[in-house]
Amino acid sequence: MDQTLIVLIIFIITTAILISNRIRYDIVGIATVLVLIALGIVTPSSALLSIGSLPVIVLATLMIISRSISSSGIIDKFGELLTRRIKNEYVMLAVLFAIIGLVSGFMSDVALTLMMVPLSYFIADRMKKSPSKYLMPFAFMAVLGGRYTVASTSSNVILYDLWYTKYHTYLPFFQFAMPGIIIMLVGVPLALIISRFLPNRKQQITNPEEFKTGEYLTEVSVEAESEIIGKTVNEFEKAYQVRVVGIYPGRISRGTRIIRKDNVLIVRLRPEVITVLSGIKGLRMAPAEPNVQGKTITEVFVTPESRVVNSTLSDLHFSTRYNVAVLGISAYGKRIFGRLRTIRVEVGDVLMLGGDDKDIAEFMSQENLAPLTKRELRVYDWRRGVLGLISLSLAVLLASFGINLAFSFAIGLFIMILTRATSYKLMYRYVEWPIVIFVGTYLVFGSAIISSGLSGMIGDLILGSGVILFLMTLLLSNTIGNIGSAVIMGPIALAFPDPLKAIVVVAMAASCTFLTPFSNQSNLIVQSPGNYKTKDFSIFGFAVVIMVFIFTMIYYGAL
Repeated sequence: MDQTLIVLIIFIITTAILISNRIRYDIVGIATVLVLIALGIVTPSSALLSIGSLPVIVLATLMIISRSISSSGIIDKFGELLTRRIKNEYVMLAVLFAIIGLVSGFMSDVALTLMMVPLSYFIADRMKKSPSKYLMPFAFMAVLGGRYTVASTSSNVILYDLWYTKYHTYLPFFQFAMPGIIIMLVGVPLALIISRFLPNRKQQITNPEEFKTGEYLTEVSVEAESEIIGKTVNEFEKAYQVRVVGIYPGRISRGTRIIRKDNVLIVRLRPEVITVLSGIKGLRMAPAEPNVQGKTITEVFVTPESRVVNSTLSDLHFSTRYNVAVLGISAYGKRIFGRLRTIRVEVGDVLMLGGDDKDIAEFMSQENLAPLTKRELRVYDWRRGVLGLISLSLAVLLASFGINLAFSFAIGLFIMILTRATSYKLMYRYVEWPIVIFVGTYLVFGSAIISSGLSGMIGDLILGSGVILFLMTLLLSNTIGNIGSAVIMGPIALAFPDPLKAIVVVAMAASCTFLTPFSNQSNLIVQSPGNYKTKDFSIFGFAVVIMVFIFTMIYYGAL
């Protein structure tokens, strides 16, 4: 059988499997490579070279850098400061959308979207609206902005490598800035319009655990020079979207009570507010030790067999016995008659623990505690955040001067490790391995598509049209994802009379993953918290796609 026909059949089958979403994409990628090797279309050595190629290394490095910055809580803190200082809702959102769009050129859109989830709840509380008004626009801006640098998305990194493979020169770091920057800027008012017309849906609670972990009780100590000294309890509650249920010394009498140095506040709050609260100057989360900053926060369920049942929080001495600190206990059904340490632990309670993964795992094993679904919770650590941003800026600067992309970001990561801005123990956990594997395996498939002549056949169907090139890439990006679309359509763009403009068209279209909730991870992250339906993404995502298409075609010269 002709090799071109074999690759075409494999392409059709794998595309159908990816669209069905029945088998995880990395497994599909691995199976595809194994079939290609078995049929003699690619050799094992060439497959290994593609799997360990520049795009794979760059993506893994970027994931570690962006997740490290995300875990510091510095961007959450910046967003919270903006929301408190800007009173007008739409001005505040416009500023936040613009910042997200700009930052997304250098960070993972997934990491950015995760950071925006707690901020969306914070804004929703302040504006007396549902988070559904904000979550989708934040996710869209994180994806929309992440297209104007060669390292901003997986698809752009792949196109960067394809260009080097063919022409042996590196694309400039900001090659996609035109029309990427214009699209991002126009996306800001469009995101505001989407926010205006999104339904004001409340998140549906589907099981008792979701309700019980809705709010926690925690304790905070007011230290000297704290920014909340002199504020009333009412002012503190309104500014940070929390509720003070106790204050020591003395009991809380009214909301007009002034907060003073050495006061201890018992606070009821949602877990998403932890980052905001831990970032307040001069406010220490008690009984958490200072070394909890930058550590993992884990929510654990108290089972009937647990040895902590009927113990008070002071009885447990978490920090000394296990080097684990209790940051909070689920507020459901709790009445406060004293300090947090006097609360007794009951079956069904949820504890919020801070510490190293190893220490938390040991404590859970010894005390028969069950982990809950992993949630992105952070304690604010400005030092790690600032060092991470400096390292990222240096990497971008090196790449802007034409230094190899993988080498530039490897230097940035090495500096973060030396300065302890990231933990080498957590590095591999920060890498989204299914995506990395899929990129590597689909690069192998892309090479087979090129060598078999299939890309040339598809190119003949496109007839050199930028419009058809955009639409075909768009179709693939919303079915098999931006990585697969870049691998397949990138070589076709390089065969155009003006390959530089054509590859920009592919970059813009490959990142247009707005039409379905499963077309990218950012959409999936916000789908459940925002209680969105598939038609919500189709309707509002279509408006974004039309905008991107218009400005891309103006750049290409087709309009």
